[in-house]
Amino acid sequence: MYNLKLIFFLSIVFCLGLVTVTYDQFKSVHASVLSNITHEIQSNYTKYSDTRLGVGFEYPSGWQLNDKINRFAKNSDVTVYNNSNSFSIMKSQSNSDTILVDKLGGPREIVDIILPSEERIIGQIEENKYMIDGIEAVSVLTALEGIENVPDKGFERFLLVNDGTLYIFTYQDTVEKFDTKESQDTLNHIINSIRFLNPEQNGDIENEDQNETDEDDDDN
Repeated sequence: MYNLKLIFFLSIVFCLGLVTVTYDQFKSVHASVLSNITHEIQSNYTKYSDTRLGVGFEYPSGWQLNDKINRFAKNSDVTVYNNSNSFSIMKSQSNSDTILVDKLGGPREIVDIILPSEERIIGQIEENKYMIDGIEAVSVLTALEGIENVPDKGFERFLLVNDGTLYIFTYQDTVEKFDTKESQDTLNHIINSIRFLNPEQNGDIENEDQNETDEDDDDN
């Protein structure tokens, strides 16, 4: 009975703290006073990294950036966007969320908790479709439809636990564009570029080729 009460309590905390906000993506760009953030433009993509968030990734250089300016804001920790197309990251701020995930059996079991009620799931929840920085992610495809003056939208969310912390990554585009090659190429580039940062890292996404070169130099 005690365990059931604990899970119920943690579920309430989880719902209040982690339901992803999908209607607040288009704000002006702010610099977070809590973050060590770096940006570096290379080719058609910009490198973003935040040691507080513990994540680095690449996004299209023409997109805009919205950082969460304080821990009380309801929007995601970071969102990059271009019109209706966006990618956002939400990091759990409490270990109680990870405890709940563990008690319920893994990220797959919390999908129904974190999804807004207005969205419907398309197909099945996937457990091994994507690897994010070597970690298997649970992914779910959803649609938000029928809202007046709002284009129908498709979402793909990716849930995983890294180093005891729950992360939720969300990609969205209009339903008409979501499965186009351009949109899917953008999604795959962002997902494949994600790197989790160690606290001692200087904020840059690791360059694997450079690491290999350094190792070769050490051997010589």
